[in-house]
Amino acid sequence: MKRAREARPSSPAADRGRTGRDGAVDFALKMQDVAVAAPADDHVYRIIEIVGSSTHSIEGAIDAALGRAHRTLRNLRWFEVIRTSGHIAQGKAEHYQVTLKVGFTMEEPKG
Repeated sequence: MKRAREARPSSPAADRGRTGRDGAVDFALKMQDVAVAAPADDHVYRIIEIVGSSTHSIEGAIDAALGRAHRTLRNLRWFEVIRTSGHIAQGKAEHYQVTLKVGFTMEEPKG
């Protein structure tokens, strides 16, 4: 008979924002903790959606989207995968598409 696992003591920060099967902490909550640590850095972020594609992998689609955004936009800070999709040919994934939300810091107005 298996022994029951003992509950581990946890800190309040560890209990917040658990997501996914592996219990990964949500990136947005990590960013909140950073904001608390450095309150002097008030930022305004713009969020856009972009779609990357690749014939090789989901990671390749993400890299393609972020690489293209980097050539056009300044101050990219984070991304979030919104949707993954693809095209099937002869029973195999032939093409991958990933929709991302990308956040970047707005610059102060000039003048």
